[in-house]
Amino acid sequence: MPGADREGAVGPVSGARRVACAAAFCLSLLWPTYARLLPATQADPGPEVASEFNNPIADVSGGTLRGLEDHGVYVFRGIPYARPPVGDRRWRAPAAPEPWSGVRTAYSFGPACMQAPFTEGSPYYSPPETLSEDCLHLNVWTPDMTPAEPLPVMVWIHGGSFTRGSGAVPAYDGASLAREGVVLVTINYRLGVFGYLAHPELSQERGGSSGNYGLLDQIAALQWVQSNIAQFGGDRNSVTVFGESAGASAVNQLLAAPEASGLFHRAIGQSGGFLSPQPELVAGHAFGQEVFERAGREDVDAMRALGSEDLLRAQADMEASGHSVRPLVDGRIIPDQAIERFRRGEHNKVPVLLGYNRDESTVFALLPEPPPLLYDNHDDFTAGVRNYGRLASLPLRWLYGEEEGSAQPYLDFWRDLKFGWNMQTWARLNEEAGEPAWLYFFTHVPATPFGRQLGAYHAAEIPYVFGNGVPDNDADQRVHDLMRGYWVNFAKTGDPNGPGLPEWPRFGSDANYLELGAEPRAGEDLDWARMKAWDYIFP
Repeated sequence: MPGADREGAVGPVSGARRVACAAAFCLSLLWPTYARLLPATQADPGPEVASEFNNPIADVSGGTLRGLEDHGVYVFRGIPYARPPVGDRRWRAPAAPEPWSGVRTAYSFGPACMQAPFTEGSPYYSPPETLSEDCLHLNVWTPDMTPAEPLPVMVWIHGGSFTRGSGAVPAYDGASLAREGVVLVTINYRLGVFGYLAHPELSQERGGSSGNYGLLDQIAALQWVQSNIAQFGGDRNSVTVFGESAGASAVNQLLAAPEASGLFHRAIGQSGGFLSPQPELVAGHAFGQEVFERAGREDVDAMRALGSEDLLRAQADMEASGHSVRPLVDGRIIPDQAIERFRRGEHNKVPVLLGYNRDESTVFALLPEPPPLLYDNHDDFTAGVRNYGRLASLPLRWLYGEEEGSAQPYLDFWRDLKFGWNMQTWARLNEEAGEPAWLYFFTHVPATPFGRQLGAYHAAEIPYVFGNGVPDNDADQRVHDLMRGYWVNFAKTGDPNGPGLPEWPRFGSDANYLELGAEPRAGEDLDWARMKAWDYIFP
């Protein structure tokens, strides 16, 4: 894989140039002008930049940045929010970035975190990025560096099963949302064994817990936003954290994490949550010990000296045998099962906008090895639901009954298990804690080859939120206008409703929801009986 670990050295500034600039500008106290004339600490992108003299400047933790203006939106890419987690810093909490001298150009995205990318032909494939463990960067789009009033902030956490993805994926380009009057931030965070490995020796280093380094990265990025977003015109007191799939599950974890308290004020979760049981530290330790064995190393020092590619191979071996690395209840960052913290009202209480898609499961059925609960015949389905106990299997078999010649019952079963129950339960518990929730059910089929094949599949709603890659027809553009309006209104006010948009009822005590399509429709008690069955299974 491309990309080597690097420490991000800062280039020297010419002594003669420094003296000349100091004489010409520092004495006149025109620092922004002076800053634009200093040499950059990253390579310039060439013809992409029309004139560095017109590019925006921002002073942040660590030093001064020079960004770009792109069709009325200012963008700063590849901003380090933490020190590179390489060498001895592998499997440690993120630390503040090293300061740099001069002006650092923020023209290009930083490397993606170490991962095995999606294959070509996947709906989630994007052009390959440089990979490195030195990946803790974020990106900012803003419509106004100095607005009359600070702008609401939206921080996107990408999905990818906690093993893939980055904040630089073209689908997440923030320019369109920024033009709606928000400051948009996308982040990278450590993935796979680099971000979520627990082990007894690592727990000894951290006072009894380990794992969840990727979650700590997300918290560090939000702390960076609190300290620095005003430099980009953003309001630190109006931050919405949002994500899809693993990113939505990360948002759910941030609500459950005491260390994230006060770092955000609203939350959006798209098809992902962790309210069903999570692995705990004992299971995490066992997983980590097996990773050590597969990597052929006996202690943490030897594992920290191991090459990134070797660690990825050990992770791939584990995944091939049916094991996955993911966030866990570590007793510290996540002190208890998230659902218990929600039930006791110990979570970070904020308004939430939540939902899932009608055909979540179709894309997973295309994988060479379908998930163990995604069945293609009724006999396997019947055998599988017995895993939930004799009493539980009866209502599940009845509620997801066989349809002649159709796999739909089995697809619906897996959708509700992984997404539907989590999102509806999250909305209900949020309301019970006294904070509002809005629930959606996305049913629009994109006018794309994947849409025609997979329906309203997992992640199909993302283009309509960001405004990137939306098909050019009336129905798709209508869905984009709706979702962009609802999401931006929620980020600005904590309520998705606003002028020109169909009324979206609050979840409330009636379990209200909005079916999101070209013709939105409000309803109540989405799949009520099935959700009650899952309530019984997940006490």
